[in-house]
Amino acid sequence: MKNIVITALLSAFVAAPAVAASSSGNIGFNYSVDNVFGIHGEFDISSMTNKAPVSVQVFLKNYTQNIAPGVSWGTTGIGVAGIFDFHSMARLGKKIHPYAGVGLMSVSHKWRGAGPSWTYTGVGGGLYFTGGVRYFLTPHTAADFNYNNFGSLTAGINFNF
Repeated sequence: MKNIVITALLSAFVAAPAVAASSSGNIGFNYSVDNVFGIHGEFDISSMTNKAPVSVQVFLKNYTQNIAPGVSWGTTGIGVAGIFDFHSMARLGKKIHPYAGVGLMSVSHKWRGAGPSWTYTGVGGGLYFTGGVRYFLTPHTAADFNYNNFGSLTAGINFNF
């Protein structure tokens, strides 16, 4: 699974400059009710998909919980997802863009305890699901509210380029 995610991420990074040069994208920051902080880059690839409203999102999410002094649990997810924008189908106005996405992510876990024998590090992976709505505040800035399986309810801001 780790090799699949790494290959998908490398593919997205290789394709991103070509996509970003001819179309738009965004950079976003978000925070969830589960204390997950995330950052993403999203690139519009509709010119490659017969004008279907599809984009590729590359993301990094991190969660850390301090349980006691010297004891913490951390989880980091990195992945890539395909996002479909339902704006043209939903017809909710120019500013409201509902979307859904699915992708792959690699997740690493780290447990740090009070002594050297209490350290644990593990890696896993799996599918990533997201769905939400973007509300455009300006032509270059959007509030983003979504639900995903790494952070649950999330709010953020996207800066379009």
